[in-house]
Amino acid sequence: MSKNITELGPKEAQFISLFATKNNGFFLLEEAVQFWKSRKLTYDILWRLERKGWLERIERGKYFVIPLEAGPQRKWSVDSYVVAGFIAEPAAIAYWTAIRHWNWTEQLPRVVYVQTTKRKSRPKHTIFGVEYEIITVSKRKFFGHTKEWRDGKACLITDKEKTLIDCADYVERSGSIMELAKAVKEAAGEISWARLDNYAERFPNGAIKKRLGYLFEELVPQLPIEAKNMLERWQQGLTKGISPLNTAGPKSGKIFTRWKILINTEI
Repeated sequence: MSKNITELGPKEAQFISLFATKNNGFFLLEEAVQFWKSRKLTYDILWRLERKGWLERIERGKYFVIPLEAGPQRKWSVDSYVVAGFIAEPAAIAYWTAIRHWNWTEQLPRVVYVQTTKRKSRPKHTIFGVEYEIITVSKRKFFGHTKEWRDGKACLITDKEKTLIDCADYVERSGSIMELAKAVKEAAGEISWARLDNYAERFPNGAIKKRLGYLFEELVPQLPIEAKNMLERWQQGLTKGISPLNTAGPKSGKIFTRWKILINTEI
């Protein structure tokens, strides 16, 4: 719905001025209640300010003050990494979005993937025209982050090694098996093999070693000796059973016994 800016009352202007400067313009319902001193009044005020074009409701109980610079039509955008850190806590940019962050693909992901350990009642959101999908993982899978500052706020992104691990864990969220394959080829000259090995050992899904091991051997002809030694250790300690290369692919295909993997898609 199109919103047109309208005038503020004195108290509303004070409220907007105060909350626009706090936490990059993001605030919680409970913070607003403390200002207005009445929950019912707060609901009415926030609804009215949203109608006036001064606020955007991000999700239930979470709001954003739209700056005056947005103009009469109140069109505005916010750094997606900053939004991610507001709609989930803790939050890390992950999967296909992280692949793009590390410049391992030329594709622009349709969705901003946000990894967290807290379950959300609504995992999908569209905020300022951007789609977000919140992926809840166990605490054992939530590690391997690097910090980046955006608009004065610290944002977490899965580091290069953890990005590969996560995408091999859930191939669909890497964009596709082809996107994961491209990431593997690009990452081979950039990652720390010791860190990748450490992450793989602590990650609670043995299938990631099968997928990454197969992809590295198939796609990277000149692997360094430390990578070859790592892959040999992985190969000797694989978990039981056959894992599909593509978790979204068919259940048929050729079995590659060295890596105990079902080649159910072309790469």
